[in-house]
Amino acid sequence: MNLNEYIPREVFKPLHVRDKRWAVVVAHRRAGKTVAMCADLVIGALETALPKPQFAYLAPQRDQAKRVAWGYLKDLTRPLWSKPPNESELKITINNGHKGESTIFVAGADNYDALRGMYFDGVVLDEVGDIRPSAWYTVLRPALSDRRGWAIMAGTPRGKNLFWNLREEARLNPQTHILLELPASKTGIIHPDELRDAKVQMTEEAYAVEYEISFDAAVPGAYYAKQIGAAYEEGRIGTFPIDPAFAVNLVADLGFTDSCSWWAWQETRDGIRVVDFMEDDNQPIQHYIDWIKSRPYLVNPKGIFLPHDARAKSLQTGKSIIEQFLKNGIRPNIVPELSLQDGIEAARVILNQCWFDETPTYDGVEHLRAYMREYDERTQTYRNRPKHDQHSHAADAFRYLALAARPVSSKSQRVNTITSIPKGGASHAYSLNDIWDCQPVVSGRVG
Repeated sequence: MNLNEYIPREVFKPLHVRDKRWAVVVAHRRAGKTVAMCADLVIGALETALPKPQFAYLAPQRDQAKRVAWGYLKDLTRPLWSKPPNESELKITINNGHKGESTIFVAGADNYDALRGMYFDGVVLDEVGDIRPSAWYTVLRPALSDRRGWAIMAGTPRGKNLFWNLREEARLNPQTHILLELPASKTGIIHPDELRDAKVQMTEEAYAVEYEISFDAAVPGAYYAKQIGAAYEEGRIGTFPIDPAFAVNLVADLGFTDSCSWWAWQETRDGIRVVDFMEDDNQPIQHYIDWIKSRPYLVNPKGIFLPHDARAKSLQTGKSIIEQFLKNGIRPNIVPELSLQDGIEAARVILNQCWFDETPTYDGVEHLRAYMREYDERTQTYRNRPKHDQHSHAADAFRYLALAARPVSSKSQRVNTITSIPKGGASHAYSLNDIWDCQPVVSGRVG
């Protein structure tokens, strides 16, 4: 199907004739939004009169973008190619209608730093609910500024995240945005019998999200979406800055070179105040050590926690992560080993006791909201294990926070054993109360 053969579905015609710079499309599954957006991208690339125009289709991950859109874009543009598509760079160059060439890229928003410095005249963001807010606000939105490029932001709801924010912006600003909300009950695209079968076979929440595009329903398969939703409703995500009367504890999910996530929290009279979040990719351990030392707040020297695999030695350096920390004068603690499922349950419990300072922890909170179980396409069920994606590291780090955080009251009899590495390298067992160098006291926290 090339562009000349493309016949838009009635519900997507407003997208193609819009005169607004921004478009938000909230659509049910199998509505055909990907084909419509790819066609719109090609139309934009064909009609532009700008010099050296560039366009992009972006999904949360590069492999996903290639799998979903690359074939459609090649088919739609085939008669227009000025050269064969570049399969390694996922780049298509076409002859546009003004005797010039337009370039269309297919990329993943998971590696958005690679897009820094680029400009775009139009972009499509698919499944926006799974894209990091920082990818849009710090890279993609600025990339549209100097040439006043346009954007289509589309997907299926995943709770009140970046996509919900963009939808609300579109709803409140009709003079600059077009908003298409396409529930299955109104589009007529899926046969009523199929919808009835889906409603019987799916949970009420899953059906509401996938077919009726509900932002308020619980996200199916999500581990922490319910707890994050409750935190918003109860006002525990807002402006809760660091209390200078209390030191800040740090916990990480660390690797030698892959993604690393850090959470920072205080144990105040009111409960657990989560005050900072940091994540970075492909950085050496020294990068994170320098980050700790640069913190503008007081870090508790006895409150730095790493996962148990921090004891493993690197093949590259021959040193463990712990040894690298010790070399820099930082004596970390090791989080107790606990099964994955028990750790997830611990995180669910502690989320009900947390207050999040929204601005510095926003990205981390969205990672927690989007952390999900694997989905089995064959059986159409969720497996009892997490999906490993861009949200995993932040969720793992928070799970460690749940294991490291001090009990909220003396009634909690949890005295977990952790392993600390003293000078000389010998391993000694300590309870968490030993590490904190105090005995449990009656807490004034909200339980």
